[in-house]
Order: sequence, then C-alpha cells, then structure tokens
Amino acid sequence: MDDHSERWQIGQFAELVGLSIPQLRRYDRLRLLEPGGRESRSGYRYYTQGQTGAARVIALLRSMDMPIADIRRILAGTGEAERRQLFRDHRARLEARLDEVRRLLAAVDTLEREDGMAADGHTDLTGWQHLMPEIPVTDLDRSIDYYQEALGFRFAWRTTDDSLAALASGEIERLLLVHWTGDSPPPAQSFYVYVDDPDALCAEYREAGADIADPVASRPYGMRDFVVRDPDGHRFVLGRGEQRLREVADHYGLTPDTISVDPRWLPRRGG
Repeated sequence: MDDHSERWQIGQFAELVGLSIPQLRRYDRLRLLEPGGRESRSGYRYYTQGQTGAARVIALLRSMDMPIADIRRILAGTGEAERRQLFRDHRARLEARLDEVRRLLAAVDTLEREDGMAADGHTDLTGWQHLMPEIPVTDLDRSIDYYQEALGFRFAWRTTDDSLAALASGEIERLLLVHWTGDSPPPAQSFYVYVDDPDALCAEYREAGADIADPVASRPYGMRDFVVRDPDGHRFVLGRGEQRLREVADHYGLTPDTISVDPRWLPRRGG
C-alpha cells in the first residue's frame, strides 16, 4: 500500500473509525486528534493509517461518555495506576447517573400500579422527573453544527420538516432546538447547568471556538462558573458551588467533594 492509499478524507475516515465529521472537526480544534495534513489545493483535511488506532480509542471512550480531558490523558500515555484511577472515577460518575435512572424507573413503576394514578388522571407525584429545554433558533443547521462542534453535544434526531432537532450531552438527555419563524430574533433565554469542572470545560470550549460571554470566575453568590452563548444569543451558565458548598459540607460534617456530585445539596438562593 503506497502513502496515497493510506490517506482518507474526513468523511471516509469518520466512517472507518466510528466518529462523525463534526466530532473530528471538534477534536481537531481541541488538538485531541489533529489531521495528518491538508490537501494543498482544496485545503481538505486528510487522515492517515497511523491515526486509526487513536481515533478508535477516542470513539470507544466517547461512546462511554468519558470526558475529553481524561481521554487526552489516556492518549498521552498514562501509567497503569493513573489509567485505572481514571476509569474508576468515570465509573463512579456513571453510577451516580444510574442512581438517578433508578429513581425515574421507580416513578414509572408507581404510575404503572393501579393505585399510582387516580381515575381522573391525576397523580400524587409532585416532583419533576425530567426537563427537556426547548431553544428557539433561526438557523437549525447552524445551531446543530455549533452545539456539536463547539459544545460537544451528540446529535439525536430531527424532524423531516426541519422544525425540530434534538441533541444530547452528559445527563441532559434531550436538548430541543426549535426552528424560529418569527419576524424578529427569538427572545434570548438563559439556563444554569451544574458541571464537575468549570475551569477545564471553559478552556475546552474556548479551544473549540465557543462564544465565551463571561470567563470562569468565582461569583458572590457562591458559585464558580462561566457563560457561553449560542449563535442566537441564548446563554448557558455552567458552574459548581464553591463557598456555599463548603458551608453545607461543614454543617453536615462532610467534605465539599463528597457532596458536590449532587447539586441538590446546594442551598437555594434566599433560602
């Protein structure tokens, strides 16, 4: 096989290694998996035989939703002990999600039983089970690309009339992008999202070309967070508790790391 036959354009390589084209573009921006080179005339990325192993490792680990920062460390050649610890830490994160799924399944089982719902259709379950944000966007294709390439979301589905698309990331099972048809721009919305490491995530998003509206910082309201905007001006504040988290930990005789994995420990503002 000569050198030319060992090269693949981005679409061919994506199919070969089990990654999408938006993922490969994003990993190029993050310098996690840079192309082997670019065609001199077209400027198109191409990948080589020697990159297939790393690409398939990335595809496998991302299929398990492992954070990119951890994947970078594994590809850099961690020792056996560190690699095992990375997998143990990720397993703990997945188990935390599993606990939440079990709670949801318990709620479904309650509704399935005869006494779980009254004859008039009302239920005595008052807690919200799952939130599916709807975000109005003026250009569905542009927003899908941005959420995948800059923010790392996974494309789930879109309707045939292009009025609605769904993406997923982490514990957000579905984020709905709704095509906005109004004459004026859609009203900007704001969301607060709890994350494990706002500093690392902000750096990752910046490298990927995301619009960082406000860099990561410690806030007077007890959170360390940053703000990222989408192409329509919708704002996502991503952070975790800092001082208030320590106060809650002290009150219960725990450490901040023990309770930071569950934002429900955080005291509500004004509470």
